[in-house]
Amino acid sequence: MRISEQWLREWVHVDADIEAIGEQLTMAGLEVDAMESAAPDLTGVVIGEVMACEAHPDADKLRVCQVDIGSAREQIVCGAPNVAAGVRVPVATVGSRLPSGMKIKAAKLRGVASNGMLCSAAELGLSNDAGGLWLLPSDAPVGEALAEYLNTPDTIVEVDLTPNRGDCLSMRGIAREVAVAFGANFADTEAPAPAGDDGIAAPEVVIEADDLCAAYAVRPVANVDPRAGSPVWVREYLRRAGIRSINLAVDIGNYVMLDIGQPMHAFDAAKLVGDIRVRRAEAGESITTLDGQDVDLLADTLVIADDQGPVAIAGMIGGQRTAVDEHTRNVLFEAACFTPAAVAGQGRRYKIHTDSLHRFERGVDPALHRRALNRASALLVEFGGGVCGAVTTVAGQPVWAEERRIELRATQLARLLGQPIPSDFIEAALRGLGASCERVAEQAWVVVPPSWRYDLSIEADLVEEVARVYGYDRLIAEAGGIALPPARVGGTLLEATTPGEVLRQRGYHEAITYSFVEPALHAELTGDAPALALDNPISDQMIEMRRTLWAGLLGAWAHNSRRQQSRVRLYEQGLRFRPEETAENGLAQIDTVAGLIAGAAAPAHWDVAGREVDFFDARGDVEALFARCGRVPQFQAASHPALHPGRSARIHVDGRAVGWIGQLSPNFARRYKGQSLPYLFELDRVALDASEVVRYETPSDQPRVARDLALVVPEQVAVGDLLSVVNDLNEPLIQSVDVFDVFRGPELEAGCKSVALSLIFQDKTSTLNDDTVDLIITSITDALRARCSARLRGE
Repeated sequence: MRISEQWLREWVHVDADIEAIGEQLTMAGLEVDAMESAAPDLTGVVIGEVMACEAHPDADKLRVCQVDIGSAREQIVCGAPNVAAGVRVPVATVGSRLPSGMKIKAAKLRGVASNGMLCSAAELGLSNDAGGLWLLPSDAPVGEALAEYLNTPDTIVEVDLTPNRGDCLSMRGIAREVAVAFGANFADTEAPAPAGDDGIAAPEVVIEADDLCAAYAVRPVANVDPRAGSPVWVREYLRRAGIRSINLAVDIGNYVMLDIGQPMHAFDAAKLVGDIRVRRAEAGESITTLDGQDVDLLADTLVIADDQGPVAIAGMIGGQRTAVDEHTRNVLFEAACFTPAAVAGQGRRYKIHTDSLHRFERGVDPALHRRALNRASALLVEFGGGVCGAVTTVAGQPVWAEERRIELRATQLARLLGQPIPSDFIEAALRGLGASCERVAEQAWVVVPPSWRYDLSIEADLVEEVARVYGYDRLIAEAGGIALPPARVGGTLLEATTPGEVLRQRGYHEAITYSFVEPALHAELTGDAPALALDNPISDQMIEMRRTLWAGLLGAWAHNSRRQQSRVRLYEQGLRFRPEETAENGLAQIDTVAGLIAGAAAPAHWDVAGREVDFFDARGDVEALFARCGRVPQFQAASHPALHPGRSARIHVDGRAVGWIGQLSPNFARRYKGQSLPYLFELDRVALDASEVVRYETPSDQPRVARDLALVVPEQVAVGDLLSVVNDLNEPLIQSVDVFDVFRGPELEAGCKSVALSLIFQDKTSTLNDDTVDLIITSITDALRARCSARLRGE
């Protein structure tokens, strides 16, 4: 929000300079981003009138002008296409310097003397319009300094507003905050309303979608002079706010919006056909907007329509068919209160953003429409002539179903702020912000927020408002105490660690990447799987919502690898997005944990032989994640578009597929030239929740028993299947089972291999004897024989 100091001081009178005002706004939560002059130095630039204009004797595109600048009459050569006798324009006199740094000197252009320069607004740093001279109103005083005429000694304050403070998107709202901060009087007085002529009829208004429109009001102004232009002070205030001047009716609507916060629209009343209806769009309807965009309307879009169809998208933009132009004599002003729900998301959907939409999305004061219509119609009559009709207002459902009444307790305020605030100050602060405050007990009030504050709904909101006005810098800064419950015995492993903590302990670094990815890379990673494309991507490289977190991790790895990072271990926790008809809004959002390892398996050390990471390093990290929650994953060879066909596996837990693991496919070697392809894994986060609570416990002090089993199994039996059979026995005395050898040779039957398992047995309370261990070994071999066709080597 761009705030003009001059305009602000029309609303509130304080002795402080603009720097102090900016500091107070920032302390009140309205952060000031920048301050700048409203215009560059215009010393030496005056208003001149072109008295005569003749062709240059030696240049077709140049004109020789005789210009009255008040103190003298100068000859100036000009090449602007719109220069003509009788126009009044800014003149940079000899010796002045333009904002670009160019100094104006007496010169000869193609042999003709030229003493000055006729200027465009762009050359003066006041606009981007460089299409011709800046034509000033015919009553602009010749010879007066342009800076004085425009009243440019002004400061622009750029305020960065949070989304909840839509009430401050106007001079009225900012002035209220300044008045409260400095204890000044805020005279929020309404200008006298012009009389209405009942003979000037307005169209009948019908609100069909009354759940989306709390109020809709119109006021006609007839017999307006179509040649009337906006006064210079209106155009200047609009320019300083960053809005382009268009014509008198539109400029007045924009001025009122910036002044008091009510978005407005001006229709050419002669172009409206029949009644005005506030309704949802119908199937097949479209509209050509004021900026020339053809928009096909969706059924849930709120529109303003006449008997021929939509004439505006409610709260967003008007249509060309009923636009005010240079021939308009009868204007119909509109002011409405559309609910935030009526316009939410419409700008992104149609790729349209306007100042009106920006305000309606945040909430517009439902009590402001009549005041805005009166102010706009009075200005139009003053500067454009004409006669006003009566204000027509139709109400829909109110913004709030019932009056908001919020209880505020001084004890709660003191608890949240860490210190008590005087009761008189609390009442004065809330009333200064526009709320009504009724004391219902010695230290309690019932507060009714003002109509323009959509963000006040609970007691904590009121506490925040009191704190803002009191001043955060005045609050006591000290360490607060907190009552901690006694420590519980037998804390769980889940309470001590998170998946991220497990991975960090194993040398990983967390990465946070965009949820939007490049389509080409995405297709290589996911194959033909459908992805959600964005309507308004932030760049050509971020068009689709990611189906896998690997896209971001690969980018981070490649970036680091190119910068001589020889050992990279990254993980990310976040959502991936899968189009799914049965999901909410047709998009399943899956919480996911993904990781990437590349380069050396361990940091370089003189006593350790170096090696590259492999599949089993990544597998060990995945197993550590599941060990945290008491689960044992199974890895089954499977193919994935992104992974090496011989080094990839599907991860299963409790018979359900929960992720993937493997090395990046060789197909990516061209994309990542000169880099060893990393290993990746990706897991559904829900699979890492505890199946059983894993608790800390005292290690057994009993001796362990080690046994080895040499098994002969068919070649197609995976070693992981053997381990799964042993683990599925759920024998509490088995502490671990590992593979320590796989042998193939002519000594074995054709199509078989030998796998050696190492088993550790241990009891918690007693020493194991051989008979007990032998019974367990028998049950293991029986299960392996039944499920894997295994036999002991030597049988």
